[in-house]
Amino acid sequence: MAHNVPAKTYTNVLWALLGLTIVTVAIARIPLGTAGNIALGLLVAVTKASLVTLFFMHLKYEQRWWAGIVLFPLTLVLIIIFSNLPDTGANRDFTTPAVKVIPKEGRGGPAH
Repeated sequence: MAHNVPAKTYTNVLWALLGLTIVTVAIARIPLGTAGNIALGLLVAVTKASLVTLFFMHLKYEQRWWAGIVLFPLTLVLIIIFSNLPDTGANRDFTTPAVKVIPKEGRGGPAH
């Protein structure tokens, strides 16, 4: 079923997305700690993604069963991501670089 959405709606969503982009940049410059910046940044990103899917992808005007089709895979992705976070946090030392550089000891190695 086609919906006639006024151009003013798209303009308002555009301004909201531009404003949220500015908020995202501002959040990156405010020292809220790593977890605080990530949480707030994700909140803004989810809000922006919701605006895009609701208005530009017209999910707001679709039948409600579409919500299940969209939310089910999203829920699975979130379960996978959040189930891996404790393991990642427990097994990673964030004080040292992720890649250890081993210096070369000549062309043939130490037995040369």
